[in-house]
Amino acid sequence: MRLLSLSIALTVGVASASHAQDHSRQISGQLTYLPRIALPPDAEVSIVAEGAFDAEFDFKSFNTEGQQVPLSFSLEVPRDLSGTVSAVIRVKDQPWWLVEDVGFAAGAEPVDLGTMRLESYTPLSFASRLDCGGTEVLFGIVDDHAVLRVHGQDYRMVEAIAASGARYVNERDDSTEFWSKGKSAMVTVAGDALPECTQVDESAEPYRASGNEPGWNVAIRETQVDLVADYGSLTRTAPRPDVQVARGTYVLDMREIDVSLTLEERLCRDDATGMPHPHSATLQLEDRSLHGCGGDPASLLTGVAWQIKEVASEEAIDGATLTVEFDADRRVSGSTGCNRFMGGYDLTGEGLSLGQIGTTMMMCRDELMMQERGVLDALEQVRRFDIDDTGELLLIGGPDDSTVLKAHRP
Repeated sequence: MRLLSLSIALTVGVASASHAQDHSRQISGQLTYLPRIALPPDAEVSIVAEGAFDAEFDFKSFNTEGQQVPLSFSLEVPRDLSGTVSAVIRVKDQPWWLVEDVGFAAGAEPVDLGTMRLESYTPLSFASRLDCGGTEVLFGIVDDHAVLRVHGQDYRMVEAIAASGARYVNERDDSTEFWSKGKSAMVTVAGDALPECTQVDESAEPYRASGNEPGWNVAIRETQVDLVADYGSLTRTAPRPDVQVARGTYVLDMREIDVSLTLEERLCRDDATGMPHPHSATLQLEDRSLHGCGGDPASLLTGVAWQIKEVASEEAIDGATLTVEFDADRRVSGSTGCNRFMGGYDLTGEGLSLGQIGTTMMMCRDELMMQERGVLDALEQVRRFDIDDTGELLLIGGPDDSTVLKAHRP
């Protein structure tokens, strides 16, 4: 959730999801920021917990009345649904401090998010938003000056000579650099180069759910829901309804077309291809109940730097850090325990495949080099993926269609 939608939601409110007390759990934590700047007595704190489809689980707002950070909070959310928490501190209706999209997993037990660190907020004009291997970078204008915003810090930039594209360096230290070339850019912060950056596509893709025998699919768009069923012979469209939230489920009820879609936050595998999806879907179409899967399979891969624990059934060498990370722009990167690797990947209804993988060229001790060769060989063989009952990622391929890499969340 970006600041604009957060500001609207926290200013005018959005439709809240109702949930019975015995079907809810507590999400708690503390808000803080690092600079030693006191909040004025009229500062206002707003906190929201959200799930899929922008469903608001809970929202709280309070005046600090002179209290300073850390500021404790507690929210009630439905059990068995994952979501995110965002917060903003305003002074005289202007956002001063902000934190967005701190995730919590589905479950029934209370969750303590610990200390959530807010960053100072200054609006950027004409800002471009980029994804640099999972790090969000903004480049825009503040008070007629070019500004690079990364890791919650702003760097004033000045234009520099470049053979191609547009190149800017920090006005005080040219080891911080922004070099734009078309829709991609290279960003270096204090000499530390980030992975290649690509411009984020802000257009929202529809949420899709589908099933087989008989074939059906539903597309949930910004303002409407489109249904195609019975292998295309039946089509219906309805205005997008407010989502109803129950324990572990979202329900979209479209009575005007005699359709209801229930989505349970539970791993679902397509019965034709085996592709895993984040939701199990039930379409109530008149007097028929049709079953299938919902959500983007890529959401099961992205947003985390998976820690590789096994390579071709062999455990990773103790002390070696092996990772694999998939981003929303179809790029894959990570560490072999010796060198960094990077490349592209393709995820279709049939499976997962990785393109040509490049690596850095540092030499390591022999056992790490052998392990690196195993990781790179495994990546070349990947043909599909799965998530097991413990939440571990399985990359599957090779002549035996077996697990070639196994990884877990950090």
